Amino acid sequence: MTEAMGYKSQAAVNPFGGGTTTFNSSSVRFELQSHSIKESIEIVADEGLRGSRSRDISRVALGKIKVAGDLVLTPTPAELAVFMPFILGTASSGGSYAQADALTDLYVMLDNVTEVNTYLLRVNQAKFESAPGEKLKVTLSCVGKTMSQGAAGSFPNTVPAIDTTIRPYMFYDLASGVTLSGTAYSIDKFEVTIDHMIQPTYMQGQTATDLEPTDRVIKLSLQTKYTSTEQTLFNANRSGNPATGSLSFTNGTNTFSMTFAKLLAPSESVVVPGRQHLRWPVEYQAYASGSTEELVVTLPA
Repeated sequence: MTEAMGYKSQAAVNPFGGGTTTFNSSSVRFELQSHSIKESIEIVADEGLRGSRSRDISRVALGKIKVAGDLVLTPTPAELAVFMPFILGTASSGGSYAQADALTDLYVMLDNVTEVNTYLLRVNQAKFESAPGEKLKVTLSCVGKTMSQGAAGSFPNTVPAIDTTIRPYMFYDLASGVTLSGTAYSIDKFEVTIDHMIQPTYMQGQTATDLEPTDRVIKLSLQTKYTSTEQTLFNANRSGNPATGSLSFTNGTNTFSMTFAKLLAPSESVVVPGRQHLRWPVEYQAYASGSTEELVVTLPA
């Protein structure tokens, strides 16, 4: 029998505010690099005493049904705009995305070649990262409630084709590097994580009943040169002085920016690993400041 090959896989999502398991012309097809979304069902046995070391099948039952995994993307501006409301919890307001305490269900259809499955998910953690010569990679770590199994070949033809009007964001689209307290610094890698710390709720059934966030921790990790210019950042961290910050990607006429209200990092001095260039890694955590949210995102309206 012919092998099932991953290149035949495809994916679609229903837009924010259109939560449904039905996929049609209103759905959005997007390009995946990979995914690890899966359903797992526990086996619950026991270790009872029965006069033998053998475990009998009559004591076995099915336990909790867990749905979780990652969607890995290198998004175009259009694809990023589709997912951002599920990451932050609000729709675009003129291209600006605020944060919400409540999150929204994400309905995703994944053609796994031998079956086409539909998942009810929420974004638990979003990670944005890149380095020289690389595309912006976005990993959406999701938790879910259910998976509906469909037959091979049942991915709807009515779902529009992937948008190909503009390429994905690249690291060099971050032309000025990172801006901290009004000064631009060159970086050779960065990572932004938005972690909602969802803990699925299970009641008397096998499937999760609620997927509510318990917290929100936003971190900005980056690596800079270490000259007298960057030493000012180290001294600020050493004194416990928070910085403002922003990252801004410009891809043609499409700008994607992340603005942080207050950034504070544990103080760690630079080390010299050998003859190579000195680099200073730093991990900031973002904090709100009064009525100013810890993170505001803007994308093309």
